[in-house]
Amino acid sequence: MNFVILRTQKLKSKGAICRSTKHAFREQDTPNADPKLTPENIHIGAQSSDEAMAAVNARLPDKIRKNGVMAIEYLITASPEAMTAKSRKDQDNYFHDSLAWLKAKHGAENVVYAGIHRDEKTPHMYAYVVPIDPKGKLNARHFLGGAKALNAMQTDFAQQVGVKHDFQRGIEGSKATHQRVQSFYGQINQPQAPLTVDKERKVLKKGVFSTTVESDEEYQARIIREVNKQIQPSVEKARLSASETRKRHEMSKTLGNVHEDLKNAQNSIQALSKHFDGLDKNQVAEVIKLTESLKQQNQTRGAICSRSNKNKGYSR
Repeated sequence: MNFVILRTQKLKSKGAICRSTKHAFREQDTPNADPKLTPENIHIGAQSSDEAMAAVNARLPDKIRKNGVMAIEYLITASPEAMTAKSRKDQDNYFHDSLAWLKAKHGAENVVYAGIHRDEKTPHMYAYVVPIDPKGKLNARHFLGGAKALNAMQTDFAQQVGVKHDFQRGIEGSKATHQRVQSFYGQINQPQAPLTVDKERKVLKKGVFSTTVESDEEYQARIIREVNKQIQPSVEKARLSASETRKRHEMSKTLGNVHEDLKNAQNSIQALSKHFDGLDKNQVAEVIKLTESLKQQNQTRGAICSRSNKNKGYSR
């Protein structure tokens, strides 16, 4: 599959923005990132979280309503298989056009910082936007207001950017839910540490002349608890991976059905169009007009028969 991926997150406090930018600049521990690849990351508009915060503050109005959205964080990538199959140059071109789309949507001055992460499993671009509307007000709802607006945004991005790079829009109306890509890969990419279990029986009570240790039942119960606690992250990874596989299968199946319906419709249109071969536009219009007239006659005749049968006491 080669679907575009466009996600948004509303950041409602400077603290939330600061924490996010620190992650972006790797100024805090990032277990799912490969330190050897971190130098390959790209930063646009700022070179540190402090610079990014300064850019955000420069665009924010003096007065911000309570619970107002101060910034929108965008995350842009594509289906992992399709994204990693592209060359570095093709990936950069996709991200370049994605950033241009964001600037056209929000105004270049409001896209305060953007970057590309290449030290995680799937290359992706992220951007921080201060949502200033055309009236000059802080107004995230203008850009992300409701499911219809978000749906239209996904479609527009796919048409304006995705198609150019051989990506398509995700299935509209799909029941598959989505996690933030950054969060998803952050969970499934973390390595599982080896199990460490204290195999020695614990001393429960130590006296001068005797020592009481765990019974067989207590020992077994403790070992089981310790093992379960340590393997839980792996179990969660497996659950997320299985969930993602089911979602992909569902989307692929839905797309196949859509293609089949489209093919059937095209075949029907082609079969119908053969009846109009050799006719000009006026003649085609006459045929359609005659068809409508015959349909109206049939409907009238059916109504008359129905009333006649009813008068005779017939039932249908």
